[in-house]
Amino acid sequence: MKILLQHKRTLQYVQTVDAWTRHESNAHDFSHSQGAIDFAHHYNLTDVYVTVKFPDGDWSSVPVPMKPLLPPRARL
Repeated sequence: MKILLQHKRTLQYVQTVDAWTRHESNAHDFSHSQGAIDFAHHYNLTDVYVTVKFPDGDWSSVPVPMKPLLPPRARL
């Protein structure tokens, strides 16, 4: 199983911080979904999916939840 970040519009995968690829075999495997989410947040990647590719060729994609830009207001 591979954990990848995929751009929603271009469908390319993160290869490195500065490079994207169309080939999942060249994409960075995050090994864990939280690592992919943390990477997307750190580099402010907004239009991406965490995509899970299974050995049998099946796959599943989930939009990355983005952190709010402003912290929530304190409750009184």
